Amino acid sequence: MSDPGSPRPAAEAATACLEPAKAGLFTPRSDRAFARRAYQTVAPFARGLLKLLAALAILTLGRSTLADQYHVPTGSMWPTIAPGDRILVDKVAYGVRVPLTHRTLFDGSGPSAGDVVLFADPRGGSTLLVKRVIALPGQTVMLRDGVLYVDGVAQPVEQLGDGSRVEHLGLVTHAAGEPDFAAFGPVVVPPDHLFVMGDNRAASLDSRIMGAVPRELVRGRVLRVVYHHDAAGFDMSRALRSVD
Repeated sequence: MSDPGSPRPAAEAATACLEPAKAGLFTPRSDRAFARRAYQTVAPFARGLLKLLAALAILTLGRSTLADQYHVPTGSMWPTIAPGDRILVDKVAYGVRVPLTHRTLFDGSGPSAGDVVLFADPRGGSTLLVKRVIALPGQTVMLRDGVLYVDGVAQPVEQLGDGSRVEHLGLVTHAAGEPDFAAFGPVVVPPDHLFVMGDNRAASLDSRIMGAVPRELVRGRVLRVVYHHDAAGFDMSRALRSVD
């Protein structure tokens, strides 16, 4: 047995010196374990939240850039589009816009005569309108006795056996509503503009009133009716109808 007053053996002294250090190592390891458990608990929630935010961002950009749905409240395009129809619009049919702006990354071809387009009101305001392209820049438009003339050529209206009417607009045949027998024109469509009209001519506020539409105001091409909903409820017979 060593004398109490004598120095402790070297091994015993070294062990004693290590004890505080060993004791001190337990706290950081405990902190790291707690942090690891906290991360494992929070990480799935955080990853889910990030995925949700990313999905919302993609949907927002997609709606502003690629395609979107719009409700149609009026009958100016009847019977092609009825009041209460919700329509699907291809927003890259004629070019790609910078998301959430009116700036264009690049313009594509078109629109063509016969296309049904969504466009901003050339008179101003936030209202978006839906009409059919009747004539392109440089063409002459005129109406006489309910018949449309483009560059002096009549666009014939045909009465079908079921009582419905169709108009042959160049190479496009589309449903026609009530004719308007008021004379109009002739007028020449300005450069970079489109002359648009509703299929239901007697009840359409279009280029005959608001003038030709600047090409830059066109927001996309109408593809189809997604579904129909009005005060009477849903009418599934109109769901997924192609807009020609």
